[in-house]
Amino acid sequence: MNDPAALLAAFRSDAQRRGAGTAYAALLQSLRADLPQPGDWLALAQGLLQQGAPGAAVALAEEGLARHPDLLELRYHLANALRMIGERQAAERELRAVLAMQPQHAGAVASLAHLLRGEGRLAAAARLALDALPALPGPQVLRQTLAFLRECDAAHPALELTQRALMQAPDDGELHAAAGELALELGRFEQARVHLRRALSAQPRFASGWLRLAAAHVFGARDEPDARLIAQAARELPGDSEAGIAARFAWSKVLADLGALDEAVPPLRAANAALALQRQWSAQGFAAYVQRQIDQPPPPPVAQRLPFTPVLIVGLPRTGTTLAARLLARHPLVRNRGELNWLAQMALHVETGGRRPALLAESAALYAAQMRRDDGPAQVIVDKNPLNFRQLGMAAALLPGLRVIHCRRGARDTALSLYRQMFAHADNDYACAFADIAAFARGEARLMAHWRATLPVPFLTLEYERLVSDTDTVLEELRAFLDLAPAAQAGDGDGAIRTASVWQARQRVHREAIGGWRAWAPHLPELAEHIPEHWP
Repeated sequence: MNDPAALLAAFRSDAQRRGAGTAYAALLQSLRADLPQPGDWLALAQGLLQQGAPGAAVALAEEGLARHPDLLELRYHLANALRMIGERQAAERELRAVLAMQPQHAGAVASLAHLLRGEGRLAAAARLALDALPALPGPQVLRQTLAFLRECDAAHPALELTQRALMQAPDDGELHAAAGELALELGRFEQARVHLRRALSAQPRFASGWLRLAAAHVFGARDEPDARLIAQAARELPGDSEAGIAARFAWSKVLADLGALDEAVPPLRAANAALALQRQWSAQGFAAYVQRQIDQPPPPPVAQRLPFTPVLIVGLPRTGTTLAARLLARHPLVRNRGELNWLAQMALHVETGGRRPALLAESAALYAAQMRRDDGPAQVIVDKNPLNFRQLGMAAALLPGLRVIHCRRGARDTALSLYRQMFAHADNDYACAFADIAAFARGEARLMAHWRATLPVPFLTLEYERLVSDTDTVLEELRAFLDLAPAAQAGDGDGAIRTASVWQARQRVHREAIGGWRAWAPHLPELAEHIPEHWP
């Protein structure tokens, strides 16, 4: 037969001149005139995928499999082509057929696992990834699997896998870092500290390790081993490096735990100043974004019914969103999904795609699947990403029945808590300076007022001070807002926590943080200079 490369070149040329459909018809006519060998079908299907013609690849692969049903790799390429054109059920069927013939087919495992994850079937995806793992995986496979398990919120099996791997490589700093992060997320603070110390010993420039080590407990003395380790890093690591900045945030936290606020402020100022130079947040840019959201009407709502009530807990970070979600999740019919990052992605996808109805429907189904998942039925499902306040217009369109809980906290307590954190995500770059925190808070207040006035969505304002002072009463109000009947048996709201509240949210509910800014004020006068006593 003709050389597959020549046929693919002809297909590409025809597709540019006459369209993909006509080009494929000509390609198929050539194949029928001079039947290709089994390997040629595979090369052609793969080439069509590489040329961005998945529809043609599907048709060609199906024709080839009709002639050669045992071509495993051709079936695998058919599955990937089906995924690309949105036929997910058919893709899953073909991938499972591949795995039935070859259970360790790495490509099919990865494709099916990501397909399941995209549909919100996180438990099934994590189980597939674990079942396909070799008894002694290589370092690259191990790290890929760990990363995937974390994407699936499977912190428990990920930690167990890391522990098994450390038995084979006890001095691997990256594995200790992963184990420390996972143990911290699960509230195993002593275990986390052991792994984090070992990771930092092997890799002092493991920036988040310094932050995590400082967050793993409350310090009681300067001569504690972890305190000495952090102090040394804060002295020796370059002040403009990521690790050096993180170490200074960590050292400030140690000193604050010890009540030495006068000493805690200088490293905190230095760390934020260095971070601000690197990140350069724009108050003007955020104000323009807020104005665009206000000026642009939200998309039309998607006509779908959800088998649960979607709830977004929003507001400024550090206002009690994590605590509120965990307390709500004690109810057996509530699921807390933590901080999902889907809404901002969906909004960008829909807006850049021109708000096409099909795109809205696709995004709505994907977001709902990521909330629903496969861990049992629930009446209420919570996404507690505080920064979702930016896209509530899109959320109202994508999530029928949406309800919004708006968390608020004293202005200066909030600002101080933000200033004391080294956030990983660029969305929180405003936290490096009090003037920028104030500008961000003004934008949040303005946008929330707009959403309340324009969206047909129930809102409830949750004051942090009331939540920690009269927790039972506030929880009753929250459950009434969500139409939750009293539960005969409550859970503990347990689960992995990846936010800066990883320590605080697992402690007993207390009022000690209310008005905490006053102790800092003599040492940090810029706090009161830029931040009002109350937000707008």
